[in-house]
Amino acid sequence: MSAVIDSQPQPSWLTTLWVEHRGWMVSIVLMLVSLVIWKIHGSETIFPGSWIEAFPFAAKVDEFDAWIRPYIQPTTRAIAVGVIWLYEAMSDFLIFTQWQVVAVILVLPAFAYGGLRLGILAIIAVSSWLMLDFWDEAMETLSLMSISILISVVIGVLLGIMASQSDRFEAIIKPILDTMQTLPAFVYLIPAFYLFGIGPPGAILATVIYALPPVVRLTNLGIRQVPTGIDEAATSFGATRLQSLLKVKLPLAMPSIKLGINQTVMMALALVVLATFIGSPGLGDVVYQGLVRLNVGKALEGGLAIVLMAIILDRVTYAMGHVEHVSASKHDHVFRLFPQDFENVKAILYIEHAIDWVWRQVAGLGNFVVSGLTLMLCRLMAMISSATAGKLREFMLARSFLIASLVLIAFLMLLASYTDLFGNYPRDWVYRFRTPVNQFMDDLITNDLFYSITQGIKKSLYFGLINPLNTFLKGLPWWYTTTVFTVGAYLLNGRGLAVATLLGFLFIGATDLWGFGMITLSTVIVSVLICFIIGVPLGILSAYNKTVDTLLRPVLDTMQTMPVFVYLVPVIMLFQAGQVSAVIATVIYALPPLVRCTTLGIRELPTEINEVSNSFGASVTQTLIKVKIPMAIPAIMVGVNQGIMMALAMEVVTPLIGGKGLGLQVFDGMNRSSIGISLEAGLGVVLLAIILDRLSQAWTKTQREAMGMT
Repeated sequence: MSAVIDSQPQPSWLTTLWVEHRGWMVSIVLMLVSLVIWKIHGSETIFPGSWIEAFPFAAKVDEFDAWIRPYIQPTTRAIAVGVIWLYEAMSDFLIFTQWQVVAVILVLPAFAYGGLRLGILAIIAVSSWLMLDFWDEAMETLSLMSISILISVVIGVLLGIMASQSDRFEAIIKPILDTMQTLPAFVYLIPAFYLFGIGPPGAILATVIYALPPVVRLTNLGIRQVPTGIDEAATSFGATRLQSLLKVKLPLAMPSIKLGINQTVMMALALVVLATFIGSPGLGDVVYQGLVRLNVGKALEGGLAIVLMAIILDRVTYAMGHVEHVSASKHDHVFRLFPQDFENVKAILYIEHAIDWVWRQVAGLGNFVVSGLTLMLCRLMAMISSATAGKLREFMLARSFLIASLVLIAFLMLLASYTDLFGNYPRDWVYRFRTPVNQFMDDLITNDLFYSITQGIKKSLYFGLINPLNTFLKGLPWWYTTTVFTVGAYLLNGRGLAVATLLGFLFIGATDLWGFGMITLSTVIVSVLICFIIGVPLGILSAYNKTVDTLLRPVLDTMQTMPVFVYLVPVIMLFQAGQVSAVIATVIYALPPLVRCTTLGIRELPTEINEVSNSFGASVTQTLIKVKIPMAIPAIMVGVNQGIMMALAMEVVTPLIGGKGLGLQVFDGMNRSSIGISLEAGLGVVLLAIILDRLSQAWTKTQREAMGMT
């Protein structure tokens, strides 16, 4: 019997390929045939002019804007008056109050929520604003941020609660939130400028629109994730729906809400520099002025100040939702750093114990102050019962740090008001590094060897990748490119994605943006390809070598938190304005997620893989190439997906250094004061982002399923 089975002919590899990938093979053949027929007979490559004339999207948007503005502008201007009053009140308080008092106010929350280490980091950040002589600018940025975050949190939590209580409302608000997160931020600035005026009001409202989605989403998610059993238990005890929401669901959803606030803070900081285009003051203006004047040092100083502010706000808001528990092994990191050197370990432990002792004394002093205040208050209120006095004492002791901080701030403000104890920050302590940085950049640019290297890179990128791909995509017929993407979407994810892809490309063509869209598509493809070539090897090295990982981590953190305007300056100085500079700046911005995802994908593989490979005699390189990298492809594709999204986000920034495509049309709309032109170009970027995002996600899903992953 077995002999009969063995004698049967086995299918060839071509037959197996046909059976498993029949749809793809048929599609490729049809595409090649249609391309050959088009080349032989010829036809129009551009989008039909009659279709463009039948879809005057920008003109209709401008007409609607002109019609509705007189009706809503009085209301929006009234809102702007209230917003600017809040902004001026906060910024005046922060700027004109003694810097020592403001520094204490800013540092104390870091000590309260993050402990000693975060408190020291906050001191370094606040000191940097003073040392760089950016105190007023930092306070203006902090005021703008605080008001934007406050408005975003209030509106976002309310919308999140409403979405959690109504599936219909959630279905309505979800596509709106998707559009708010993917629409280029520049598009928000135009209506914000016209409706709320130039300066802080428009910047604050644009920031609110940009930073609102995370807190809405995570509030909705946090409430919906509360177990139904808890809600049923509250109802069984007679709680109404409102009481169950306020007293049960919201407290349980608070960690998720705090995470949403954390994400809102980071997104608000991301808009700080862009808001300078409508007159927003602060650190963003410092960075923008550095870009305009090609002053690398000034832009770097402003960018460093923004990065430190972002780190502190991120860590504090994150710590608010996470209580750290100190374990008995809290010094394990010391032994990992110095496994052989016992004397160094002892010295570091002594220092940490000394710092901990000082910290305990400070905390004990705060408790002593609060206990004294509580005792004085209870004696003054001798009429209250002992039980009430005990509850009051427990309440105050539970908030001892807050009360002690308020007492300290009040004391310092009294000293600042009635004494001359505090002075201005000494000018001798101001240190600016812009001069040596600018001198270094000047020497670098004038160096013949370095100039020849940068010019070689520029020519190789332009003539080897960018220009050929631009020419190829723009030379293809519009119907051919649309069909390729639509068929690919259908094969990867079915009818829904195929229809969305078709409509997206038709919108780009009907708004007369086809050429700009193909330039954007080619720029993104080249940028992500370079990110892949550089990022995957770096991720592999980081996964295998802890030293490389330790060195790469702060570099990647800086690349992700540093405002993009900061590295636009050296890029344009080294490579001049043009598409090459746009691609290089995009690579810098989009590289970190690909490196991190590659490292994570390889590190998360089971350790048994190495043992099995060794047992079969495979070397480390063979195990990596033939086993680990194929198994890590889904994680790497997540990094590619994030790189695509970040590359598209840069499309509306790179026109400042010669970038072309849809981002340039967004700027063109701003220059013409046309919301319609900017909006249609912004929607074009959004549609490309959605199409490429869904395609890469669908491909990643198929890879996971093929490898038996969930």
